[in-house]
Amino acid sequence: MKKLIFIFLLISSVALLISCGSGKGELLTERIQYDVTLKSPETDLAWWVQNLEGPKREKLVQAVITSAREGKVKVYDVMTNKQLSAAEVLERGTRTELLTLQRSFEPYENYDTVIKRELQLSDISRLRFLEEWYLNQDNGKITKKVIAVCPLVESYTETGELRGYQPLFWLSYVRKFPLEQ
Repeated sequence: MKKLIFIFLLISSVALLISCGSGKGELLTERIQYDVTLKSPETDLAWWVQNLEGPKREKLVQAVITSAREGKVKVYDVMTNKQLSAAEVLERGTRTELLTLQRSFEPYENYDTVIKRELQLSDISRLRFLEEWYLNQDNGKITKKVIAVCPLVESYTETGELRGYQPLFWLSYVRKFPLEQ
């Protein structure tokens, strides 16, 4: 009888270990993409809704940009999926704008001027995530694996209205990027 109980416990333990596996569960989706606002412009929301605390937000954005600039992760163009060199990553952080201004003296003629501005960490207001999601059907737990992250900067019209969010580049955390369509 003791042998039967021991064998039953042994088989149950092995079955439990096998069923737990890596803990990730069943692949729900191999790719899902969404944007996360790092600092909410909505003042009426609770502080934690669409918001990271200042020092933590700065630490996250700094880590993402530094790892891209220093070549610690592979960086890819958003449109072409071509891998970018360190120089190309730095170039993405520089904004060049052509402004037409008017002279303050007669004959008040218009003139063009070029303004070159380096990317500030505070310019990054959102992150776009590309993830894999897994579902553990036993307990309903969802596990996410970040495949890539894309910093987004606000883009404005000439009149100062928010046009949208401009992606800078993808930072890939997997060997095979991008995933096939």
